[in-house]
Amino acid sequence: MTEQYTFEQDQAERFAKDPELKELFEKQFLNDLLSLQLRDIRTRKRMTQMELAKKAGTSQSVIARIESGNQNISMKTLQKLLFALGATIKIEG
Repeated sequence: MTEQYTFEQDQAERFAKDPELKELFEKQFLNDLLSLQLRDIRTRKRMTQMELAKKAGTSQSVIARIESGNQNISMKTLQKLLFALGATIKIEG
């Protein structure tokens, strides 16, 4: 039986060859994860992007770009969004 070559193995090999690629991947992964979680919280609270934007003091287009992962989010904006959503962030090691 032939052993399967996994995505994780391929990824580990690529990252070993190019540590900068690993760093970029991890940053983008965290950005995407945060974007998805913010959108999930907003939709569970039955808020529109416009409602969240108004409550957080920003524009709907900023919310849309954040939720789509097309905009890096500053700590200041993250704090405003979390406050507007009544949410907290938990960082684990």
